[in-house]
Amino acid sequence: MANRKSRPQKRRRRSIIAFEMIRLNRTATEPLHEQLYRQIRDELKSGRFGEGSSRLPSSRALATDRGISRSTVRLALSKLHAEGYLRSKPGSGTFIANLLPESFLTADQLKTYQPIQRSARISERVKAIPDARVGNQFDLGATGAGPGVSLVASIPAVDEFPIAAWERLRAQVLAKKGVNLLRYSSNRGDVDLRKAIAAYLCDFRAARCHPDQIVIVAGMQQAMLISAMAVLNPGEAAWIEDPCYQQTQRVLSLAGVKILPKALDTQGIVIARSRKEPMPRIIYVTPSHQFPLGVTMSFQRRTDLLDFARAHNAFIFEDDYDAEFRFVGPPLPSLQGIDNAGRVIYAGTVSKILCPSLRLGYIIAPERLVDSFVKIRSAMDQHSSPIEQATLARFITEGFFLSHIKRMRKIYAERRDFFINQFNELLGDRFTLQVPEAGLNIVAWLKREEDFPMIKRITSEIGVRPSALSFFCIQAKLKPAFIFGFAAWTPTQTRESLVKLASALRNHSKDLNYGRQSR
Repeated sequence: MANRKSRPQKRRRRSIIAFEMIRLNRTATEPLHEQLYRQIRDELKSGRFGEGSSRLPSSRALATDRGISRSTVRLALSKLHAEGYLRSKPGSGTFIANLLPESFLTADQLKTYQPIQRSARISERVKAIPDARVGNQFDLGATGAGPGVSLVASIPAVDEFPIAAWERLRAQVLAKKGVNLLRYSSNRGDVDLRKAIAAYLCDFRAARCHPDQIVIVAGMQQAMLISAMAVLNPGEAAWIEDPCYQQTQRVLSLAGVKILPKALDTQGIVIARSRKEPMPRIIYVTPSHQFPLGVTMSFQRRTDLLDFARAHNAFIFEDDYDAEFRFVGPPLPSLQGIDNAGRVIYAGTVSKILCPSLRLGYIIAPERLVDSFVKIRSAMDQHSSPIEQATLARFITEGFFLSHIKRMRKIYAERRDFFINQFNELLGDRFTLQVPEAGLNIVAWLKREEDFPMIKRITSEIGVRPSALSFFCIQAKLKPAFIFGFAAWTPTQTRESLVKLASALRNHSKDLNYGRQSR
């Protein structure tokens, strides 16, 4: 009997940790088992125990000692087991692992050496990218839009994103497909998503395609880069609109393409070329509404462009970035839908319809180019998130996508009308608005060109930051103008920003007049 009593005492003396030092806070938001796990783990990592004291007390003894349930102790110990801190010996108890997990995760600290100061060798490919940003300027992304109301162009109303519906569908697809969504996925994209996108584009964009022509990509820039790399060799020519979306020039420069900027008129891109000008292998256009000027390419110009591409063995890259948001009459059919020679590469994205952070877009590839596109995609980054792809497929097939588009078109139409009315009331003496038929931006032309430097400086100072039209120009020499975004902000926010801008410009004029009078 005495021997039986002495055995647990002996084991208790060999216990690894002074468990009386553990303090559990029953009022904390952190669960008790997490507190216990964390404190035991930290004690083990500190190594404050002897060589012969590697045994833990039983879960019953520890529960009694700390005044907690045995299940709480078991949860903490099971997590320590799972992470490799503890090991079990049948019939003997629980012990510290011979090597703690940190042994395999923490590299030895080697002697540090003074770094050799030498300028980095940068490739000509990088030097060719027309992007002067450095350091934390990249943190704001392509639009350069920080927090707050800035009226920066091309930002959708992400606060209207249907998060609850999206998360519900996401949970459903995870429950249904489980670990299959955690593996590597198809380089072409989720088959259900490709079917859903093909059906949507055929129904609402008058496209002509089947799911095997759809390639899922990580947004419009990747669609452009894949297309350029598939059909152009370095040094071959690409036509792009001038002015244009700034990422177009950056992406094509990265691909080593010779960029030929083409002027615009009231019908869209000007097709005429000089004899010395090399023939394009690809022509980049935004026909639904040109960015940034908002011109909608006429049907005649569309057919002329297709005829040109057929005659000269060129491809047309159709960027249909937010054709869904049209406010005047029905949209014209996509170029892809009226192409009967497989010359159009059609690309779209959900960045403006849903939110940019999803990084989901799609290409309708001419059938002969599909395999080439997929090879390039697989070499870049394999695939987009299978979980988000499966969720988007459900979002489309169950009607949420189309419903969201209809709701957002109404919201954007109201915000657009409000912006126009307030802008003309407050700033009509300085600007003339060019109101496009579609899209999320509006061009404001200066009535006095000499005001441009002053207005650019003031907008930057007060945090209302429309983009200067000249930022998007390559060779085009256009009159001074600013591109305002209106979609991302409520009417109240929009009015506050326009009042701030009007007040700042008015105060500047007063100060200027006062300075002249005091001379």
